[in-house]
Amino acid sequence: MATQQGGTRTYAPVNSAGSPSRRKKKKKKNSTLIFSMVTLGILGIALLIYQFIFNQQEATVSMEITPISATATYINTGDGLLYQTDGQIHFYHLTDNKNNYTYGMGASDIRMSGSESMTVVFNKAQLQVVGEKTPLSFTGAVEEVECGTSHLALMRQAEDGTESVLIITRSGEQIADLSYPDQCIIDFGFYTTTSEMLWIETLNVGTGAPMTTISTYDLSKQEVTGMIHVQSQLVDDIYITPDSMFVVCTNQIIRFIHEGNKEIYRRMIYGYEVLDFSFASGTPTFLLTTRGGDFHTVRILTLAEGSAPAPVETTLQLPTEGVSAFIMGSRLAVASREQLLTYTIKGRLSTTATFEQPIDTAIKLTDTKLLLSSNGMFYIANAN
Repeated sequence: MATQQGGTRTYAPVNSAGSPSRRKKKKKKNSTLIFSMVTLGILGIALLIYQFIFNQQEATVSMEITPISATATYINTGDGLLYQTDGQIHFYHLTDNKNNYTYGMGASDIRMSGSESMTVVFNKAQLQVVGEKTPLSFTGAVEEVECGTSHLALMRQAEDGTESVLIITRSGEQIADLSYPDQCIIDFGFYTTTSEMLWIETLNVGTGAPMTTISTYDLSKQEVTGMIHVQSQLVDDIYITPDSMFVVCTNQIIRFIHEGNKEIYRRMIYGYEVLDFSFASGTPTFLLTTRGGDFHTVRILTLAEGSAPAPVETTLQLPTEGVSAFIMGSRLAVASREQLLTYTIKGRLSTTATFEQPIDTAIKLTDTKLLLSSNGMFYIANAN
């Protein structure tokens, strides 16, 4: 092993006053490092700004063409679109073309209804659940049909002109025949709480002031579970969450809970109408505009599902070229003929993207997908 020869090696003191050149060199190195870091920071910020502007300019909304003509009759089932051509019913799945199918009836007077669980084609006299072998025949006239998970409901008019809601299973077993003397059946539909439920909206105009009644029917118990009465104003729409039924009326939004259909609170919206609703963010969110207005001013309203509404509101001026607007989860989507603008619930513009081609109409299918019409055809576009 080699050994170092010679006497003791002398080291300069660390804090020696006799080494000024070393301190200057260190100071110079620190200044250079700081300058480099500042330069890199400025370049990084510039790059982010450039990328943001570039992305804003280049963002494009992809439009997937469907086989559906913009003049065709269609129904949104939640997971796809039902449409008909020349006596045939077609199903177009929103995400998986392997689930598409065609069902032939060979009749020109057929109508259709559907949910994510079943599809029905019908005319005045018969009803056929797709996948079931035997069509179902009815006395009187079938006017409307709604599909649930394992049940379906149809509004039937008897020969004497009276109407009722008939509830059956997909195989044709009759569960109930609900009649409402002296009332007009306005609408009905399915929802699920702890079990599958049916709601029926009726209107009584023979009481002086109009009175709307919303009845709820439990399909597992096979019984009416309650009634909601709304007086002196009309019901525009009904929105249902796992905990609430929000009844949107001419002047108010009324929240009921499912248990006993108990009213919890009312929120005044006089002078406004609700354009859209979403619960995808976990918070009931409404989009409103002035009743009979020009659609350029909208209000975003969130309500709580507690004992009080705790409203949070944002008023927003939309671009004058706007075609339509929707609440898509926790954001507002505004479609013009050429662009899709996305705002936060607080009204801040977050993204701007250009459609692949100009559109004529935009319709919300889900909280992430839009149905667009352009050049006589329908297209699917993601809005997330």
